[in-house]
Amino acid sequence: MIAFLLFIHFISFYLTDIYTTSCKNISESYSKSILYKSTELKTDKDLLISVILNSKWVDYNRIVKMSSDELKELLIKELIKRTNESADKLNNKTKLELASFCLAYTFLKTTSIKSESELKEMSFIDLRNSLIIENTENLDLDISTVKAFTTKKLVKLGYSWYLPKTFESLISFDIVGNSSSPLCFKFQLKDDLKRRMDVIKIVKTNENINNSFIYLAVYHVATSKDNFNLQLAGSNDLFEWKFITEIDQNAHQGDIVKWNNGYLIAYEEDKIKGANNIALKYYTNYDNLISNNSAFEKHLNTSIHSFGVEGTPDIRGFTGKNPTNGSVLIGFHYHNGSIDKLAMGILQNGNHWTAWKNSLAEINLRDMNIMGNIGSRKSFNYRGESLTLQEARFIKNDWSKWKIMLGHNGYYSEVKISTPKKSTSFANPSIIEIENNKYAISLFVPSEGNHYRENNGSVIFLKNKLKR
Repeated sequence: MIAFLLFIHFISFYLTDIYTTSCKNISESYSKSILYKSTELKTDKDLLISVILNSKWVDYNRIVKMSSDELKELLIKELIKRTNESADKLNNKTKLELASFCLAYTFLKTTSIKSESELKEMSFIDLRNSLIIENTENLDLDISTVKAFTTKKLVKLGYSWYLPKTFESLISFDIVGNSSSPLCFKFQLKDDLKRRMDVIKIVKTNENINNSFIYLAVYHVATSKDNFNLQLAGSNDLFEWKFITEIDQNAHQGDIVKWNNGYLIAYEEDKIKGANNIALKYYTNYDNLISNNSAFEKHLNTSIHSFGVEGTPDIRGFTGKNPTNGSVLIGFHYHNGSIDKLAMGILQNGNHWTAWKNSLAEINLRDMNIMGNIGSRKSFNYRGESLTLQEARFIKNDWSKWKIMLGHNGYYSEVKISTPKKSTSFANPSIIEIENNKYAISLFVPSEGNHYRENNGSVIFLKNKLKR
């Protein structure tokens, strides 16, 4: 009975910890094998990529084509530079042990608990002890209890108090309390053709062109029960939108960013029914965008799962001059035959596409009892940090159970949203900074679980200046 309870206790742990007892190490070795099956990982490469990218130790262009062993060598090299552990000790660690202390280092640095110079003098035991002390103080736990946790568990506990404490203004979306006038929010958003603007994503243009819109948005409109076309509209106040042009047919779930003087749009297309994939279009300037005259177009082959369903792209970052002379980092979801899961990919020089499962984020969200789809998301910068608003359905196939999560470094905290009519289910989040420390946020409000005056469409509202 005791062995069974230990097994259940550790089934969600994916990183081993050499400082726990031998009994716990045995339990964790079982948990890793179970974890790989549940997340469909053939190797630990996807997890290592996820961990290293969240550490921000290297540029994402460097690591995506590395093998698992090369990723281990990279971790060793970086940990030698950043901690007080020797090369001999590091070479004797497993890949997952190295990854666990990469996560610990990243947490202590991100939270400013320790400076880089302080971390440089610390061993792995020192890192772990710092996690134990901080969690004991912030969660009011008994230190003997906290000492028994794995390093992976200690890092997760750390983010459980750090995220709500640090990003309290973002985690509380009080649409009513945040609004100083009726124009601060609008439900069931429609364009000037009276069409629902579903899953709207917005970009601020910053153009010096006569009659240009301050904001542009991509969204999709239904052409039948299961078919959508991707649209472009413009606005000067975020609430009244004028249709400009149709970007593509059998296309939906778009995202848009400004890239130098041009614009990049990524979206999900379903030219073949039931075989969704990601497509991209790049426009060299504003005029070419509003006339839908793209200079570059790419239709990506699905690459994660045999079911051939990948979509809801969000543009995480880009380098270079344009897609053919640079790279684009994209977050997306894939369908595993049962539910949607998270993935990421890089398109390099407009031709080379490399994708991997976003294992760290996926595992941490599943640890929060999310049983349904984990899909649409939007990354953004806040106080110099890269954050993500992520949709997650807690119960499979139940549209009334969509929640929004705030993510940082692959860890999450639930966002609390209050509306005038007490709606409770929200999906397809997006956010942009429209002024210094002032944000426009959009969400899709499903029919299920929500008031009829707010549901069945998108809501947009302005978030007043946030506390720093």
